[in-house]
Amino acid sequence: MTGPTQRERLGIESRRRIIAAAAALMAERGFAGTSIAAVSEKSGLPSGSIYWHFENKEALLGAVIEEGARQWFESLPGSRLASAEVASSFADHPEFLRLLILIALERREVDEASLEVIRRVRARARDGFEKELGQLLESHGNENAALLARSFAILALAVADGLFIAQHIDPETTDASALLGLMKKALAALARELGGA
Repeated sequence: MTGPTQRERLGIESRRRIIAAAAALMAERGFAGTSIAAVSEKSGLPSGSIYWHFENKEALLGAVIEEGARQWFESLPGSRLASAEVASSFADHPEFLRLLILIALERREVDEASLEVIRRVRARARDGFEKELGQLLESHGNENAALLARSFAILALAVADGLFIAQHIDPETTDASALLGLMKKALAALARELGGA
């Protein structure tokens, strides 16, 4: 089997450069503040190349989110409850996480398809937390493990959002690893308490 042709390799590289440029700009300026012209300038590719790969700015946003999510999920530890590794993923992927928060705040500027991509990313993260929390609760004999795991997973995702924002506002006093470790201990204690009830 032969590999991609030179033309295909150039197309793949162009697409990668466009997505990287758009991700950096959108994380800095938000979706509304990022123009195709700015992406063209940052990527070093003409606007026509951007429109060759993406129908419009919304399609580009979808690709940016999908690629950011792929990289972020690959960086996560096998255990979503491994606090130091999850905290490290915040530091390793700040543009992607910042973009998700900016998009959430710019809802009126973003199309429904892009919001749906974000919902899928968040659902995947929540499902990972939910699976592990369910196992933790079940290991302590909790009969309502599935229901509680869903609620705790939603809480864990909200805490992670808040920690990411807090790290940007006050990095000197926000030790995400320590705080996630504390949350893990609190959830384990709660699982024991609820399991014994």
